[in-house]
Amino acid sequence: MGVSVFGHRGACGYLPENTMPSFELGFELGSDAIEFDVVLTKDSVPVILHDIDLTKTTNVVSHPALPTSVYEVTLEELKQLRVMERYPDTRAESAKFSGQFEIPTLQELLTNPKFDGRHLILELKDGKELHSKGLDLVGAVAEELAAANWQERGIQLTVESFEFSILKNAKTAFSGDIDFVFLSAPGTLPAGRTALDEDLLGEIAAEFDGVSVAIEMLWENEFVARAKALGLKVFTYTARIETAPGDVETWFEKLMLSGVDGIFADQPDRLIKTVTRLS
Repeated sequence: MGVSVFGHRGACGYLPENTMPSFELGFELGSDAIEFDVVLTKDSVPVILHDIDLTKTTNVVSHPALPTSVYEVTLEELKQLRVMERYPDTRAESAKFSGQFEIPTLQELLTNPKFDGRHLILELKDGKELHSKGLDLVGAVAEELAAANWQERGIQLTVESFEFSILKNAKTAFSGDIDFVFLSAPGTLPAGRTALDEDLLGEIAAEFDGVSVAIEMLWENEFVARAKALGLKVFTYTARIETAPGDVETWFEKLMLSGVDGIFADQPDRLIKTVTRLS
């Protein structure tokens, strides 16, 4: 059916998110791409973390001398920390690896030869907040991409962001054959809006290659058909077993039949089985 499965923060249903082992496992399980989040340290080094708040996915509480925001610590200080499982109560197997893996830099990810020829989906996180701290997320990532020789190594790159202006800046600053995808969730819509209506979709289509929405937004006013009519690729997030409404396989089938081009999954192998069976 042509539906791609993207490993969300790697294979974060099995290993702590946004770690190199999780990324490698995502591809080993058959993911068409792996997604990861990029923020900046105090010394402007792009690192792979979903949250600016280090207490959410690291053991920073065990290092009381360190600040708890990523933009307040240097890379050297950040490398003292280890990643913790975000959902230890529901992901006991992954939680066994809490405290074992370090936070990777974007450079370490981009230069990993295991990702040659692979599809990487890079999400720019909290660019506006980082800018308010005097940090240029787009500029720092642009430098890393320019130095990584990624196109020559056969890497396919997609860049995402919830922030329209940040994504637009990235489109200008980043060189190479890159798809740019705008992220949206109900809580991130402009004030007074309750859905991605025609004018908003039109603005997205005028600037970017695709749109990625929270699953609950898929079923609103024939969203997928409207987005595709404007030439946009359509992705959705996040398929995770723990939050499936009812039978997991039935839910996965519904997501596949929605018409989207790609689905982000915490347990990509489980979704891949459904995709393979229906295909």
